[in-house]
Amino acid sequence: MRIVSTALLAAALLAAPLTAFAQSETEEAATPGFDDTSAEYRYGPNYREPGIRGMVPKHIVTLTYVDGGKMWSNFVNMDVLFSADNDPTGSQGKHGNQAVEFYGLYRGDLSLNMATRSTMFSLNPVLRDVSFQVGFDGNTKNTEFASSKKLLVVGPNFHFNTPGFLNIALHFSKEWNNNGIVDKPVTFDPAFEAEMVWAIPLAFTGLPLNFQGFFNVVGPKGKDGFGAGTKTEVLTEPRLTLDLGALAFDKPHKLDVSLGYQYWLNKFGNNHETVPGALASTVFVAARYHF
Repeated sequence: MRIVSTALLAAALLAAPLTAFAQSETEEAATPGFDDTSAEYRYGPNYREPGIRGMVPKHIVTLTYVDGGKMWSNFVNMDVLFSADNDPTGSQGKHGNQAVEFYGLYRGDLSLNMATRSTMFSLNPVLRDVSFQVGFDGNTKNTEFASSKKLLVVGPNFHFNTPGFLNIALHFSKEWNNNGIVDKPVTFDPAFEAEMVWAIPLAFTGLPLNFQGFFNVVGPKGKDGFGAGTKTEVLTEPRLTLDLGALAFDKPHKLDVSLGYQYWLNKFGNNHETVPGALASTVFVAARYHF
């Protein structure tokens, strides 16, 4: 799971191990003809990885694309995550080169109001629309574990009527992965997944400032590649984002800077009480440029 930032991811979530961020920009895609392409650099000193004791600093580069038609919207988020040398590549062992992970995420939404040419999926003043969402995640990482995640999600996405936006998607999810340590593929059980993304303008500050982020929950998904039962996984990345382009250069929606926080409980479904690195907590800073 990621909405890197796997979310701001991304989205974007929004990572996987999710983050992605930029997924919080998906509501803008509800405007017909809207599209946005952006690149983000993010750094956090205290990320964690299951099986590794101690903090893992990471530099993360993200590319995000979002668009919106009258009926269908798309969100694409791609992360490249560069770990510190205490998260080594599989080919070099414990004292080898720093690992690199690629994580991609897609979410597509079909507006049910637009599809039915009605307002039957609105509920004033609470609900703006309901969409049918389908998506998939995929990753690869050059460690000994050699993860190769493939995730499919489908389900309704509820668009709430708030300043800015608040979306909550309820998904059926199915994941396939790999465990290079025991050298076998892993097929997880179907699981419930929920993805919440939001972006709320903080107009009372007098600044072009937003409170945005994502909150993901994945239920237990059966046994992992070691035969251990998985736990409910929680990942959230709230952030404060300042439109620096609007504030300093009279170019709104061009350059954003963010201060955020990641909390990841039972990372990848691992029990944080028995697996070191399965509980993550770190602040991060980010800068995003919109093309």
